[in-house]
Amino acid sequence: MLPPGGNSPAVKFVAEGRRHAAIDLLSRLREIEVADPIYGVFGDASDEEIFSTLGVCTITLDANPFHFGYALAEIIEKFKMSSLAYFGGGSAPLISTEFLDQAFRRASSASSPYAYVNNYHSTDWMIINDAKPIVELTERIPTDNPLGWVLAHEGGVDVEAATPQAMTRLDIDTPLDLLMIKRHPNLGTELCAYLEDAPAGALARINAMKDILHTPASSIALIGRVPSYAWVELERTTQIWSRVFSEERGMISSQRMAHGEVQSFIGQMLVELGPEEFVARLASLVDGVFWDTRVWMAATGIWPTDEVRFALDLGWVDQIQDDEIRALATEVANAPIPILSGGHSTVSGGLCALLESI
Repeated sequence: MLPPGGNSPAVKFVAEGRRHAAIDLLSRLREIEVADPIYGVFGDASDEEIFSTLGVCTITLDANPFHFGYALAEIIEKFKMSSLAYFGGGSAPLISTEFLDQAFRRASSASSPYAYVNNYHSTDWMIINDAKPIVELTERIPTDNPLGWVLAHEGGVDVEAATPQAMTRLDIDTPLDLLMIKRHPNLGTELCAYLEDAPAGALARINAMKDILHTPASSIALIGRVPSYAWVELERTTQIWSRVFSEERGMISSQRMAHGEVQSFIGQMLVELGPEEFVARLASLVDGVFWDTRVWMAATGIWPTDEVRFALDLGWVDQIQDDEIRALATEVANAPIPILSGGHSTVSGGLCALLESI
């Protein structure tokens, strides 16, 4: 599945990156005998046309507006699927053919209802040998994120999550997700070529962060939905000091965000200090920052559009009309230390990808 793109340069950058990642994934799936046929659901007519020429069976859904659970159930029933694999278009840009082959065989060899997912609490792709529970639980999966948890707790499915690493945890949701994998050895040829013309400003911050990660006794801060495996990998592969401010993990899959229940200590500090003083305090503590800004956004109750969020991530201040976010974007862009701001992958799969790249 590939969602609709957008009109702003920042959103188009991510949408085109997802498209190239999906083409790479298609090539890898075609090398696996058990992955056939391959269907595609596309939010943009241009994507549908491109993938049709690549031999993908495109599907037009009846449901409108889009609801993930109903869409997947419709596909299962229309094509009488007893088992299937689901991938978001940008969900596996670093996955290898060998890993895919093993994952498919693991699911197909199970003797009882079984699903193999990339992430139990926030699923981006899934291979399942029994599609029936999905049809029975459509209302419980408005997006793909709760797939693993719902199938395990309410569908009677044995759900196994892949070992956390960049290959299994990086999903292209934001510009930083693309930029942080630019030099990863598992990057597919399509996406690799696309990223040769990536935005220079954000790349400069990432390269500066690589230097910090290379320098013993440097210090960084991880802010947001930081998983333990990312912190462990950081300590295993570098000789630097880290400050970890982990909060609100699972805020989407648990519905806390939907119910307005997200709270953020770091977000409260940002509000009380203001962007200029907040960034100055960070710069006085560490040499660089990985920041999942979506926790702060959810806690304030003001969820910006993709155009605004992505412009903040890229440091494209002139494209942000919101005064509060533009002020923060200005301070981040002009900070004396590199601050990588983005979504969840910035402190999880993206961080691991950066560590694996260097």
